[in-house]
Amino acid sequence: MTHKIAEPYSGKNPVPNIATKLTSLVNPEKATDAKAQQLQDQSARREEKQTEKNARRLAKGHAMHVTDPTTGEELDIRNVDEEPDLRSKGDNVLRQDFPPPNWREHRDHVLSITNTSITYSSAAFVGCFVLSTLFSSVAVRCLCLLPAAFVTYCLFFRVNKAAEADFEQRIWHAERMRGLAAGSDVDGDGKVTDDERTRESAEWANAVIRGLWPIINTDLFSSLVDMLEDIMQSSVPSFVHSVRVVDLGLGSNAGRITSIRSLPDAISRDTGDPVNGEDSLAEMGINAETISPDDREALDGDHVNLEVSFAYQGLPSGQSAASKAHNIHLLVEFFVGLKGVYGVRVPVWVEVTGIVGTARARLQLIPNPPFVKTTLVTLMGLPRITISVVPLSKALPNVMNLPFISGFISSSLDTAAAEYVAPKSLTLDLQRLISGDDIKKDTEAVGVLIVHIHRATGIKKMDTTGSSADPYVTLTFSRLEKPLYSTRIIKGDCNPVFEETAVLIVDINTIKLRERLSFQLWDSDRMSVDDMMGFAEIDIVDLIRERGKPTRRVSPLSSPDSQSRPGSIEYTVGYYGKLPPNKALATDGSDPSLPDDLRNQPEFKDARAVALNDLEAAVLVTPPDPEWPSGLLSVQVHEIRDLSVKTMGKERRGGKGREGEKGQDDGEETAEEGEDLPSSYCTISLNDELAYETRVKPITSSPMFNAGTERFVRDWRKAHITVTVKDSRLRENDVVLGTVFLKLSEVFVNACEVTRCYSLEKGLGTGRIRISLLFRPVDAKLPPNLLGFDTGTLEIRDVSVQSELAELAKCEIRLKTTTAEAEEKVSRKTAERRNDRIVWSPEGATKIPVRQRYAAALLISFRDKSGFKSSGRKALGVLWLRDIVDRAEGPVDVSLWRAKDGDYSRLKLNYVPPNGDLAYWDSDKEKVERIGTVTLDLVFWPGISEKHHEMLGGAGAKKRAAWDEYDRQKAAGFRDSIGELAAQVPRDHQASESHETQAREGEQQAPGRTDETMTDGPVNTQEGDGEDARQDEEAHGTNTTVSADDVEVQSGADVDQDGDSEQHDHESQESSDGDSGKKKRGVVRKLKEWRQHEKELHRDHRGMMQAKPARTAEWIKDNIEEGAQAVKDRFKMKARQPDVETEV
Repeated sequence: MTHKIAEPYSGKNPVPNIATKLTSLVNPEKATDAKAQQLQDQSARREEKQTEKNARRLAKGHAMHVTDPTTGEELDIRNVDEEPDLRSKGDNVLRQDFPPPNWREHRDHVLSITNTSITYSSAAFVGCFVLSTLFSSVAVRCLCLLPAAFVTYCLFFRVNKAAEADFEQRIWHAERMRGLAAGSDVDGDGKVTDDERTRESAEWANAVIRGLWPIINTDLFSSLVDMLEDIMQSSVPSFVHSVRVVDLGLGSNAGRITSIRSLPDAISRDTGDPVNGEDSLAEMGINAETISPDDREALDGDHVNLEVSFAYQGLPSGQSAASKAHNIHLLVEFFVGLKGVYGVRVPVWVEVTGIVGTARARLQLIPNPPFVKTTLVTLMGLPRITISVVPLSKALPNVMNLPFISGFISSSLDTAAAEYVAPKSLTLDLQRLISGDDIKKDTEAVGVLIVHIHRATGIKKMDTTGSSADPYVTLTFSRLEKPLYSTRIIKGDCNPVFEETAVLIVDINTIKLRERLSFQLWDSDRMSVDDMMGFAEIDIVDLIRERGKPTRRVSPLSSPDSQSRPGSIEYTVGYYGKLPPNKALATDGSDPSLPDDLRNQPEFKDARAVALNDLEAAVLVTPPDPEWPSGLLSVQVHEIRDLSVKTMGKERRGGKGREGEKGQDDGEETAEEGEDLPSSYCTISLNDELAYETRVKPITSSPMFNAGTERFVRDWRKAHITVTVKDSRLRENDVVLGTVFLKLSEVFVNACEVTRCYSLEKGLGTGRIRISLLFRPVDAKLPPNLLGFDTGTLEIRDVSVQSELAELAKCEIRLKTTTAEAEEKVSRKTAERRNDRIVWSPEGATKIPVRQRYAAALLISFRDKSGFKSSGRKALGVLWLRDIVDRAEGPVDVSLWRAKDGDYSRLKLNYVPPNGDLAYWDSDKEKVERIGTVTLDLVFWPGISEKHHEMLGGAGAKKRAAWDEYDRQKAAGFRDSIGELAAQVPRDHQASESHETQAREGEQQAPGRTDETMTDGPVNTQEGDGEDARQDEEAHGTNTTVSADDVEVQSGADVDQDGDSEQHDHESQESSDGDSGKKKRGVVRKLKEWRQHEKELHRDHRGMMQAKPARTAEWIKDNIEEGAQAVKDRFKMKARQPDVETEV
């Protein structure tokens, strides 16, 4: 496993914990997670056990056999001794003798040239002698011998120079071989291994380090400080509710490199030759031609390997702070007390007195300056780190070493270092570090898996009575513990029809680990642990080989234990990779919305980050292509500057201000630390769904987060990102310091990557937050009905029925979704006959809040209310909300059903297409009959509205916080255009597909196919989002689905918005009509206005809420509600849903 510098912690990269044993309460949900972990890949569990065993042996001083991630060699490592020898063991290769040249080859070469020269000289003299016999004069005969003498001189001169040149070449070759070998063949096997290679001293490097050490900017180590802080934060005991590393100093005492040596490349065990890049890819089963050059470079490349031994020994320090500042030091603050109730700050001074260790590095070489890109660093065992801890509080004794705190910090340092001990490693992008750029220009993910879960058939009955099962499906990677996606629970069904779509992100580590996509079928239990009914797996590498080509399969379920588990699961899955930017859309970096006289001025252009290759350069000047709306979005929160809490007048000091005094402080002086500063953290929401939460940065005005996440975006033209900054407080609810609302179509105007500073709005704080957004499209085209939001409001204008069942005219209509408890009623008094239809036309539109839209259905129940009480459901219509397009207004036809035995449970939970085709039902078809058609005049407005108040997750403080965020966004006018299709493209460019997006590696893009699954595509063909959904589907097609006729059957051996605005206008009109009817302002109206005004005051901590006791009382009330909700949820039947991604 490899880590990257400044890599944010997430579910894939959790914060390491100090090894402790904690007890926790047992509940069914945790037990289910534990059982899922036990059912993971057997090899992964064996690997974890072996790692734990090796770690214990390493701690006892034994050697540990590992694979060096830099060279690939098998070697033994051990921790540094308790009392290491700090003397340099480096040597100088110049002191070693040359390996003897091959004198036999030199002699043969010289003799060969000499013999040839003698032969040519003899031939020259013989020829000249024969020529001289033709002349009688002695003088002429002597002149005839001169050419032979000249030829002889030249030949012997050539022999001399050739002999010298060959001698020099062999001597320098011996010197080169001495440097390459740099050691002695101790074991006599004819090869110089890694352990036999000479370690050279590097005093020249130490001289450079001594000069740089005092002037190095410690901000370079901010990511390492954050990691240390996170490890301590996640591992502290319960009475320490927060830890902060306030400062890091290097001092003036520099570290030293004790020795350095080069290492050879990895040797193949099969051939004995160095392993090249293509061979390493082949070992993973990946064809190098099927992946992009960037991915191939990330997987492997040309490298140079080095081993460096280092040591640091602190100077003797006295009692003064100045003497301790000469060495590496940390200032750490512990906040001790009861979390959320009371805390005391305890600062301690940590002085590093010694570090000894060995590291190996692999430098990836590139042809352009600075000629080094990715550097992989690994530690050869835990380095020996010694520290001294001194408390800085006057209330504590000033002893040189605190045993508990010192041991805790030492363990934290060891845990941080253990993350980089072989076989683990740290990856540094030296090219980016040298260029001074911290902005991502490409996503960590290389593509996505789009999975359509259709149905399961013939599964085992798991209930205690043996009558049925309550199945649901989770998607996970075979080596991963938590679910990545979970379907809804279908109660009491052994042949469930799910028809749900999931998108999973694939990164480099997923490919390297040879992960398999696992479909796990579970049986949900209310009071006990969920049981796994079986699983099916598919190799992700096989999907990558068939990029852009979805596969539909029916796979038999494998049993997780020794018992036989019948059944199969049907699904469609395909891999889709990233696309390069469309060159036809390239801009000059200016914002086209600015006036012409300002557009070309440098101060109005975005600051361009440093581009290291052609792809990064294109990302910085090319907006996303509207032809490819789906892709990967990276959101990164860097830091907040000048963060503070607003002060309304002089309430913080109490009393009135003096005459002539300013009403409020100007805020010209901002302290970086102080008791009154906020403890901030950030939440990131995508399309009103919480996606990420950072860790808390206690008591600072300049919190450094460098945290973020990557998410799949269905349609960037409609999507929006909300970053909310909150203040974690004691004895009161966390408050919103500010919000940043970003609509992607307005951000990505002239580039796919944007980094800007935004002001915090509509909160209790002030400051500027730096955020980076990056979008990379993938070559997947989803049908229009799958490009919408997961949260929204369903507005129904009227309902009409065409059926021969006459008694429906006496029925009341009840409307509800399967993911919510509340229902809306349409009175039977509004029903009237129009030709052959019965139409219910209420005075106002019925609005139903929706969450988890793509797993929800709208139930249209008809109940007879002609008597004194309801006589039961007469008919039922079901509309699955995955089949409609956002913001598309107009009629939608749905099949109307009647159950022969009155049991509509299967219709409620199993997917049924709007045309009523039950071909995918394997049972109970005969129990229902179609009796007509229901026509709904409806529209789906994306985003949260006021109707969602009761649907927000949790209770108490959680619900209040979620609603507070929405309330502030609405007050700021952010929600006026939620979900609108608005792709802004520079006017001087056309949105046409480039050569890169049309073809990959010389192959044209496959023609689009319409959706031929059981869903049949969108059912509302009216214009939505400014374009016709059906025409858009026909023009662009979809490449993520497969017809049911092409299914592969595997055998067992193969295995707010305009809606809100309209609602507000409608309510305003009703209020106006009511007022005109009454001709006066009633007491109720005044009471509502007073309550609304008080709500606005309380939101900004004014009025009664400006007093701390009032906020504390509200906090106590919300905590009681949360506790009651937790008890209530404990007995609910829930699927194993993915958690919100966090850093801790």
